[in-house]
Amino acid sequence: MKVLPLTLGAHLPAEHWDKIDRNFYFCPTRGCEVVYFNNRSGVYFTRAEVKTRVGIKEEAEPKPLCYCNRVTEEMLRRAILEEGCCSSIEEVQSRTGAGRGRWCVVTNPSGRCCEWYLKDIIREMLAGAEHRGGAKRSGSMRRVVLEIGGMTCPGCAGVVQAALESAGAGEVRVSFREGRAEALLGEGAEVEELLRAVREAGYRARVV
Repeated sequence: MKVLPLTLGAHLPAEHWDKIDRNFYFCPTRGCEVVYFNNRSGVYFTRAEVKTRVGIKEEAEPKPLCYCNRVTEEMLRRAILEEGCCSSIEEVQSRTGAGRGRWCVVTNPSGRCCEWYLKDIIREMLAGAEHRGGAKRSGSMRRVVLEIGGMTCPGCAGVVQAALESAGAGEVRVSFREGRAEALLGEGAEVEELLRAVREAGYRARVV
């Protein structure tokens, strides 16, 4: 997963800032100690060198999931398994705020919304709580293309991507140069939610 210099600067100590460029990637492999790597320059940063606790690579709590809204795996487990709060992914997210932030490009070490792994974790917990009926989701998806106004740098594209992902969009691709965003939207999800998320992040948006 490629990461922006903005993300790296937020999670690496200042002593490493001089090594940051646009060729770094985030390693999502759970058992791997490496968090960021740049094969071009041969620079690698491990968990011990990163300031932020990388939840997906941790075995012990606290394991951060949603960095924007400060939700840990233990908080989800307590809400789903102990309190029996919810029967669907959407209800869990509404109750806990997980996956509903919009500053993921800065707060999350991966530089993107936690939904790329969050929903699998919620789904497993719901199954364990025997709420399987509510955990089933439709596989019907539609492609949405948006024209985005107000982006002035690649970092803006990262903010727009995080905003769209927080609104429930999947496989989001944002082009700063083209001023466009593409995403997949699940059945029942509203395009207006995507437009609202982008506008709340400070940019203009319309459906192409």
